[in-house]
Amino acid sequence: MLLEFQVENYLSFKEKSTLSMIAASSINKKELNQSVFCVNGIRILKSAAIFGANASGKSNFLKAIGFMTEFISNSAKESTYGKKINIENFKLSEDTINKPSTFEITFLVKNTNTTKLSSKKYIEFRYGFQINKLEVISEWLFARFTRIESTLFTRNGDDIKIFEKYKEGRQIYQTIGNINKTTLFLSLIANIKGENAPLTSMVMNWFMNLKDITAIADDNFIGITANLMEIQEAKDRIIKALALADTSIDNIIINKKEIEYNKLPENIKNKLSEEKRDHLFSISLQSLHNKYNSKEKYAGKVTFDFKNEESDGTKKFFAIIGPIISALHMGFVLVIDEIDTRLHPNLCLLLISLFNSNKINKHNAQLIFATHNTLIMNKNILRRDQIYLVEKDRYGKSELYSLLDYKKVRNDATYNKDYLMGKYGAVPFLGNFESLFD
Repeated sequence: MLLEFQVENYLSFKEKSTLSMIAASSINKKELNQSVFCVNGIRILKSAAIFGANASGKSNFLKAIGFMTEFISNSAKESTYGKKINIENFKLSEDTINKPSTFEITFLVKNTNTTKLSSKKYIEFRYGFQINKLEVISEWLFARFTRIESTLFTRNGDDIKIFEKYKEGRQIYQTIGNINKTTLFLSLIANIKGENAPLTSMVMNWFMNLKDITAIADDNFIGITANLMEIQEAKDRIIKALALADTSIDNIIINKKEIEYNKLPENIKNKLSEEKRDHLFSISLQSLHNKYNSKEKYAGKVTFDFKNEESDGTKKFFAIIGPIISALHMGFVLVIDEIDTRLHPNLCLLLISLFNSNKINKHNAQLIFATHNTLIMNKNILRRDQIYLVEKDRYGKSELYSLLDYKKVRNDATYNKDYLMGKYGAVPFLGNFESLFD
């Protein structure tokens, strides 16, 4: 479960910006209480929405989450050795040219009991790093095995200090000494010791379950949902979801074709790990629709080419419904930019409501999304601490803030109407477009 994410000096975020998934104590516990769950005595939000004008920085904030996750996964791979870190800091100020970019995340992980360090059901971790294009400048990992936060390791350049409770880290450091300047210490331990490093595994597995599906939605990538449909129970749910979404699709046929690794372009080959090279397939879909005669009686099935004959909205819905079902089933954290694009507002509201439901979201999955759909900014759908806004100033700096920062916003206010009137900022200041045609 995600508790907090912070980023500084990345893309349009010059100064530290924080997204907190901890429910605000100032809000009545009865207010949309289905949107909150409790773990380790911490009240946690099931979803958070980010609003703002075009080019305000909404996407950049979500990209920061994606960058952190990807860098942790890849920094210890051999393919990254000798290469610069692909980081982009804030470019519009002389103050930030030589400053590092900072990322920090706080989260809860189910205690596997293999460490015997805590009797808690969930352990709270806080992990972060500072980097530039040339090196990891600093890195840190803390954990709460009790109420008091314990330091596991800290890193400043080549100097790594490993504390008593992080024995797995000490073993690696004593063996290899100095590590690559562009490699995260956490990633290196995971790469070398794998599941034999229990604390590191807990952290790395959590990041594996933090899913940014923005690219999947934008590209209508069908692979995840199609693969999920190989499980009959999942297939039944997906087909039912397509029917409930009023797509008129009665069934889906999946066609897989094996791909020879040697025939792939070199740029794609370089991205594939060795274990994936023997299991390459292309996937195509056919959708089945009911056909009717002149008397509007059922007359059989018609097969559509899913890619070319279904609507963009249907293709996006299919692409994301698989990851959404998986997240709700497994308790993942899901991130998606512009969730409303190509989806009807009512369908978008329904998908968000799945995460805010005690009946459906039994495993405490979380959804973080950016949107322009102000129908979502509604007191019956989101609490004030679930609503975030991003505004960019005249100097190109993005600022992320919560609706709760406006102390006078009541829980019975018409959030969307007041937002569009500019009461909370984060709306575009539009010029006179008629002047274009003078």
